[in-house]
Amino acid sequence: MKKIISCMLVLLLAIGFDVTMASANNVVSIDGGKIVNSRTLVPLRSIFEELGANVQWNQKDKTITATKGKTNIWLKIGSKNPIVNGKAVMIDVPAQIHGDSTLVPLRFISESMGATVEWNASNETAMITLSDKKIIVNVGIYDRASTNEKIAMKSSPGTSYRTAGMIPAGTELKVIGGEPIGFDQKDWYAYEQYGWSKIKYNGQTGWVPTHDLKFADPYNWAPGVKEATLSEIKRNFVTSKDKVKIEKSDVVGGIGLYAMYIQIEGKGEWQYLLTIDPKTGWYHG
Repeated sequence: MKKIISCMLVLLLAIGFDVTMASANNVVSIDGGKIVNSRTLVPLRSIFEELGANVQWNQKDKTITATKGKTNIWLKIGSKNPIVNGKAVMIDVPAQIHGDSTLVPLRFISESMGATVEWNASNETAMITLSDKKIIVNVGIYDRASTNEKIAMKSSPGTSYRTAGMIPAGTELKVIGGEPIGFDQKDWYAYEQYGWSKIKYNGQTGWVPTHDLKFADPYNWAPGVKEATLSEIKRNFVTSKDKVKIEKSDVVGGIGLYAMYIQIEGKGEWQYLLTIDPKTGWYHG
């Protein structure tokens, strides 16, 4: 537990927040949310429950009710007029469903629950504080990774480009994209030369070799990679009558690969087609 809390405190310092009041039981990190029309949206249920509220979801009416002490909150998906303690309030962006979460404007959290909010634009990270409770909200779509050793961050994907900075070993990074270098080259034993990951570090955006990173989830797709890669594969190798499916395969070099199978014209047995790297979109078959 002490090790986990120490890591959380290091994260707070790294993203520029004051940790004076942080202690062993009151620092929580939550992922999720997005930015819409320059407004930061965050997951309501996760945050409210961490702040001690009881949250109820009405599937039929698509409404949420949250209660904490004398504070009562009601809001409806798609509405800009939630009700707090019997009074209608206005929010800039309507409550909306994103994945499995209900998102609301960050400012609504502070106004409805009496919490204070800090926003770090360079890291797309919010700090919500209520009494001695601190919640870090990591907004945006990204993959998580850390550096295996000290590495150079390049301005573009490739060793010949300008070095934008050096990243120490063990640094936690946000991976926001990936880039394959060619496709269907040689075999998987040469996988290291085939990919670069787009990252955010100290407010900068740059590129590092994918094989120099240790990913929190080997099978998680880097943002934008899945859609682009599957679209390219289907365009080049699959007809409109064929069916395809992907399944988790082996972990190679810390990356969880996916195997794609094809059913010709939607009939007969499934046949192996190729293997995909979800971090960069490089594929081989």
